Amino acid sequence: MFSLTRRLSFGLRYTNVPSRRNESNSKKLRGPAAQDVSYFRSVLTRPSHSVLDGTASHDVKDEIDKKYNTDWTRHYKGSSDLVLRPQTTWEVSSILKYCNENHIGVTTQGGNTGLCGGATPISNEVVLSMEYMNRIYKLDEYSGVMTCDAGCILQSLHDYAEEKGFLFPLDIGSKGTCQIGGNVSTNAGGHHFFRFGGMHGTVVGMEVVLADGRVLRLNIDNSEDGNNERTHQFQQSSASLRKDNTGYDLKQLFIGGEGTLGIVTKVAVACPALPTSKNVALLVCNSYNDVLQILKTSKEELGEILSAIELIDSNTMNFIQKYGAGNGDHLITELLSSETTSKQPLFILVESQGCNQESDFSKMDSFLTSLYESSTIENGFLAQDSKQIEEIWGLREACNPSVAQAGYVHKFDVSIGIESYMEVAEEVSDALKKSNLPDLTVCCWGHVADGNAHINIISGQFDGDVNEAEAIENIVYSSVMKRKGSISAEHGIGQSKRKYIGQTKDEAVLELMSQVKNLFDPNFILNPGKYLP
Repeated sequence: MFSLTRRLSFGLRYTNVPSRRNESNSKKLRGPAAQDVSYFRSVLTRPSHSVLDGTASHDVKDEIDKKYNTDWTRHYKGSSDLVLRPQTTWEVSSILKYCNENHIGVTTQGGNTGLCGGATPISNEVVLSMEYMNRIYKLDEYSGVMTCDAGCILQSLHDYAEEKGFLFPLDIGSKGTCQIGGNVSTNAGGHHFFRFGGMHGTVVGMEVVLADGRVLRLNIDNSEDGNNERTHQFQQSSASLRKDNTGYDLKQLFIGGEGTLGIVTKVAVACPALPTSKNVALLVCNSYNDVLQILKTSKEELGEILSAIELIDSNTMNFIQKYGAGNGDHLITELLSSETTSKQPLFILVESQGCNQESDFSKMDSFLTSLYESSTIENGFLAQDSKQIEEIWGLREACNPSVAQAGYVHKFDVSIGIESYMEVAEEVSDALKKSNLPDLTVCCWGHVADGNAHINIISGQFDGDVNEAEAIENIVYSSVMKRKGSISAEHGIGQSKRKYIGQTKDEAVLELMSQVKNLFDPNFILNPGKYLP
């Protein structure tokens, strides 16, 4: 076993970005009334299960408020009285066609695991929950393409793919709750983005319902839809082809569109063969320069089997030790046993996946030995079995729940040039210390191989403060933008980042985005109050 014993002075300057939203249309939106509920009951297969009307009883309203009006971070709370849970594409089409004609706003919701309020209603919109659309149709044994409903839980897709000898390419911490439709709509990245790329590359086909009820089938098989004859279709395909160069690739507009252009109802995702070899190591180093060397060396020595590189800073690891229910305590203690380890070490998780365990293990062991002999790392641990692999990954997945127990968390999902990855967290920490904002701890972890940093700022208070939140946002986004980074790497825009879009996109780009929105959703019924400035 490899085991070595209030705005601040330098903040954003907001410019007056003219609103491109059709305000006259958005102001026409209304909440659902009794006659609307009656219509929805008439088109849904099991209205007693598929329609939750909060005006009917206090118990139903309480259920809506807890499960559908509140996101899991508790930062965003909506006021919807009606939740619809369709089971087929035709039902989604009927709902949207009616809402569009009657100017009723619709917020689509998946697993409700988002961090930006994108799936939380703002006013009394209809919440369209995809939870009952959860069929897995097939996984083609030759192409590796899996076709499924948008409401499928990500973990169930992993399990199904593994049974068939394939690996589902998206892997994120919330996979036990999140749904693939939400993953597609927010363009989720995850741990294996470095190896397999994002949803823009792995999604080969999809079915989307537009605001007026029309159905787009974009390189996806439609034979499983029992109500197919009742839908309006733009395109059919007998299979999800890996290559289709006929016309504009429209599906790309809906990947990352956050339900503002249409509602994704089915997806086809390309899955690689299940690896027969997996090796995971957890390393400790003293500086970010050492991390950069690890990144460079891993690409050179592990090559095609390198699948993930994750970073966890010392503040985060301290919270994991304190609130992680003892998970990995002995491992962390052993890794920090070296006398030369700094007081603020960085932890690096390196994973490889391949098809030859003996060869891949030898590569990983040689890679780790070279890092230690060059003093790039202070210590390291190479997992010897699947249990130890789960233990190491368990530390990485404990980051979010551990900091959540420490206080009120201000969460940021940003993309930064790899060479500047830790500079933002360090600069933010220094700026906060100089401000009048007390008792704040900056934590940073994330997918360092692709520059995606999850910066979390924890307040000792458990209640959010609007002024504090605005000042912190100003500091973080200023630091990211001056390095030409992105304020959203994989968590989306939602409600929380709308006001910053005008600072990150050129005027011509914003204008074109607005025109696209007007083309697909001229009445602005889809996810109103989100995404666009």
